[in-house]
Amino acid sequence: MTHSPPALSFSEFPPISQQEWQAKAEADLKTTPYGRIVWNTPDGFQLEPWYSTRNSATQIPVPPKRNTGAMHSCRRILVRDFSKANSACLEALREGATALELFFTDPLPLNPAIVDRMMENIDTALVPIWFSGAINHAALLGMLVETEAFESNRGGLLTPAPLSCPRNEIDRLHTGTRLPEFHTISIDTVPFHEEGATAALEIALALAGASDALNRLSHADIPAAELTRTMVIIMAAGTSHFTELAKPRAFRALFGHIQKAYGDTSGTTPALFARTSRLSSSVLDPYTNLLRLTTQTLSSMLGGYGTLQMEPFEGGLTTQKDAANETTACIPLILGREAGLDETTDPAEGSPFIETLTTKLAQKAWELFTAIEAEGGLLKAIESGTVAAMTAERKQAQSKELRNRKATIIGVNRYPAELSASQQQNREALLQAVLSAPAASRTAPFELLRLQAEGYRAEAEKTPSVFIWMAGDKAISRRQAAFAEDFFLCGGFTIAGEAHLTPDENSVATALLNGPAIVVLCMADNEKAVAGLISLLKTRNPEIIPVMAGRPPENHANLLEGGLDSFIYTGVDVAAMLEAYHRKTGIQ
Repeated sequence: MTHSPPALSFSEFPPISQQEWQAKAEADLKTTPYGRIVWNTPDGFQLEPWYSTRNSATQIPVPPKRNTGAMHSCRRILVRDFSKANSACLEALREGATALELFFTDPLPLNPAIVDRMMENIDTALVPIWFSGAINHAALLGMLVETEAFESNRGGLLTPAPLSCPRNEIDRLHTGTRLPEFHTISIDTVPFHEEGATAALEIALALAGASDALNRLSHADIPAAELTRTMVIIMAAGTSHFTELAKPRAFRALFGHIQKAYGDTSGTTPALFARTSRLSSSVLDPYTNLLRLTTQTLSSMLGGYGTLQMEPFEGGLTTQKDAANETTACIPLILGREAGLDETTDPAEGSPFIETLTTKLAQKAWELFTAIEAEGGLLKAIESGTVAAMTAERKQAQSKELRNRKATIIGVNRYPAELSASQQQNREALLQAVLSAPAASRTAPFELLRLQAEGYRAEAEKTPSVFIWMAGDKAISRRQAAFAEDFFLCGGFTIAGEAHLTPDENSVATALLNGPAIVVLCMADNEKAVAGLISLLKTRNPEIIPVMAGRPPENHANLLEGGLDSFIYTGVDVAAMLEAYHRKTGIQ
């Protein structure tokens, strides 16, 4: 016997106002201020934890996404050898990729025969082919016009054309009437993202880039609608799920204003191409990247990007490169085909929270866009340093949150895993990978510390260690000890031991038994014993570095004068303090 689910009209649930909800939330929070659950976004506006459909009157209308089918999963192929490039393309397609990016590391001679060789056994009418890297835009487009395989291809050129291109080449680049589906005007905001640009600033830069391109090409008497149709906007897909979902929606909502300014009433929006962000990728704990890539893919699908190019979760230094590529390729397959997200159009539409986020993001982006336009456009804003100042301000704010661990990246600034044997063997290559991370990388400062400690261990055959001494209330001191252990592990230190000891001379020998460089005193409510312990520790080992877990007490000046090195607690600049401990213990 089967049972039908009950029909729900939701009339069973009486509507409540924002004020009623907030009053209930404040009652449940008790002594915690309500402001603690209000999100202060990186773009400077606040978001309440709850919105209702009554907020819809103030929401910005979002036009539908340009692509009506499934989001393309794009594999980047490094092109050094044409035959090998073809094999790599075919392998990517077998693993589930539906679009290909040919990235040229060096300028290579191209002709229609070579392109045909790279595209052998690839249905270019179905598989968009994108070109990037060291390419000659006008020459490449001129050659593709003569290549039959690209007559109906929906790919394009991802590397923006140099502004120094001669006028006749620019005209040729963007008139491509024989490649009606190919995208030749690219606006790439990923470099700004990797310098620290937030979501709203990325949108503003994309709008400013599109405006600059339309203004620059207006002399050629090309209709603005034609230019929009051949335009591709490239943005990064970060790990803040709701923000990244709202980002392409906010761009679509605002782009119509740019179109109207140039007389385009077609309603066509540019193609949207996303790249998974590298800012939160971990080199040393690569399997956590699978979670980040899943979030990035999900927000890209739901936000309405036409194509997503995914970096593999690991670069071949911890796992096999082929296995990393294959595993990464499964993420969009599972979300798109098995979870059915390929069949959605705009699932966020109507969600009060996401619609409000989209609106606020668009408002902030338009404010930044108008500031850039006031400088004379994107190029002039870059030359004047305005854009650099905008990104630097946001980079500093986000870096501070990570360095004091108000924001957490698992495996990086919290809960790091031990390095595997293969990672220890590949330490130099891992170090180079960390050093080559983007300027605004959120993981590099911490992972660099761990690799420096590993380098010291390899050379000195030991790593400075930490002993954690607990005393007083066990519940409090245990929490302090857990904080201290995680704190020092993030800097590559080893834990020599931890114990709940009576704060006396006999226990000092136990604490120093394994030769730690640092002793962390987790004294809970027994702070009076700290001064005596510091004296005993220094008497036994003058080189010892005593550290106290917890906020500085009233007598902290006396403790520091008596030999205490520092205090560690929630809110300190963890990275800066770990760098200092590296210097004091000889790692750096």
